[in-house]
Amino acid sequence: MTARAWDEGIGTGIDSMDSEHRLQVSLVNALEELVRQGMDTSLVVKTVEQLVGFTNVHFLSEELMMRLYSCPQHDAHKLEHGRLVGQVDEIRRRLEAGEQEPALESIDALRRWLVDHIKSMDQAFALWCAKNGIRAR
Repeated sequence: MTARAWDEGIGTGIDSMDSEHRLQVSLVNALEELVRQGMDTSLVVKTVEQLVGFTNVHFLSEELMMRLYSCPQHDAHKLEHGRLVGQVDEIRRRLEAGEQEPALESIDALRRWLVDHIKSMDQAFALWCAKNGIRAR
């Protein structure tokens, strides 16, 4: 299976968020490919760590933007971010246990969650900004 490319249809129109989402999707795709190819565990672990680190930075950035603009959905959005962190922890646990197939299933679920989150909550935030005359960057 080849890595899934970024789908422009899931963009928010907020350049900084879209750039970060592209990188996040790329890291998920890279992780999937490494696991499918049975690559060295240290490379897989390093990629998981990159995904975790970048995701934390991205979520902080997104949540800060929402607080800055007083978005009423901030708290619900932050809770959803916590769910993704839990999914990444599950992937890490499965990989450390050598459970390749369950890890791949979790990676696919993570990708679906990420796309759904962007299409629902992140696009809703972008729409809220537009309706309120906020030019989020």
